[in-house]
Amino acid sequence: MSHIYTGLDIGNGNIKIVVVNASDSSENGNEDTYHILAATSTVSLGMKKNVIYDEKKLKSSLLNAIKKTEDIIGMKIKEVILTLPANRASMTMENGMVNIKGETVTGRDIEAVIKDTVRDTYDETRELVSCLPISFTIDDEPSSLEPLGKSGEKLFLKAVVATSPKEEIYPIINIVRSVGINIVDIVYNTQADYYTVASSSLDRKMGAIINVGTDITSVGVFNKGIMIKNSYIPVGSSSVDKDIVFIYKIKKEEAKKLKETFALSSSRYADHNDDIKMINSENKNITINQVQISEIIESRLKEILKLAKNEINRLTKREISYIIVVGGISEIAGFNYIVESVLGKYASCFNMKTLGARHNMFTSALGSCKYFDKKCKLKEKDINMFSDDELNSFISPKKKNQVNETMINKFFSHFLDN
Repeated sequence: MSHIYTGLDIGNGNIKIVVVNASDSSENGNEDTYHILAATSTVSLGMKKNVIYDEKKLKSSLLNAIKKTEDIIGMKIKEVILTLPANRASMTMENGMVNIKGETVTGRDIEAVIKDTVRDTYDETRELVSCLPISFTIDDEPSSLEPLGKSGEKLFLKAVVATSPKEEIYPIINIVRSVGINIVDIVYNTQADYYTVASSSLDRKMGAIINVGTDITSVGVFNKGIMIKNSYIPVGSSSVDKDIVFIYKIKKEEAKKLKETFALSSSRYADHNDDIKMINSENKNITINQVQISEIIESRLKEILKLAKNEINRLTKREISYIIVVGGISEIAGFNYIVESVLGKYASCFNMKTLGARHNMFTSALGSCKYFDKKCKLKEKDINMFSDDELNSFISPKKKNQVNETMINKFFSHFLDN
């Protein structure tokens, strides 16, 4: 059975929305598949360093982002999985136990043991964000992550319970609710990133994910796929833009365009003979050389990654098997060389290959949908974020024949862009 989910990632620089059609592994005989129906990015105004300073601007930005996505899918977005910053998150290992109601473990038993696990683990100033299972145990049998259908009398759960101060996450939650969107679940950005980059190999290892955002760089330490510690650095890709603006005295929009379309993140691979001539803000003719602007970008990126590396070393003394870097700026040519030179041979830059969302800015939004899908399967929940009528209208062959040329062009334009 297929389910359609919407992931919403409200960043300091851009709002990202991903609409996913999730199909069960039973349908293809291999593994769960996720097809992108829409992946959009809209400029975000009114928030800086994960703090809302202008609710009106952020609300307007969110409405624009929602409309842009609705125009692509032709359906009304009413529900989302929301990603949240983990600035002051707390992760604790907890245990729970319930009596199994029937002959075998069902989704109802899973829900019950999760409720028992999180009970009395946080005070009224904090909000529960997630309870991520480490292992389930039935009676005295060996632990497992797949307890459904197994027989026994008692179900035990060991899990990581994550909470955040209400004052930190409620402003973002309230903004989403204020535009008439229901939040069906929440998840930390960095944890969502993991669900995008995850593999059976990583699920057995200890590692870290670095997400270089607009003005916040998030760092998460993971053990077998679960974020156990986190931190953040108050610097991000906007610092690169500011460096270019300061050096060349050009507008911020021009600096961003040069960063994304002309410069490289590693000056070693830049071309000394490649120049761009411009008129700067002081009305002077300037020449920007690819090597020189790449050196500016490289210097700042190395600083950010070194700070992130220090945070990882501070968060854990255990051996790290992998470091994966995500975030929109990681799309700049040559970024992987910077990652390896600063973070070492076990580090890499993620390469988003999902058709329809082939850009590293979408890792959190896509990951939130994968997280929610796996959570629903564990609890045996059958959830779609769009009504049956909307879905039938969307996928029915008869309806498809009635779709106008404008809608078709929007779909083709979306996939060509991503």
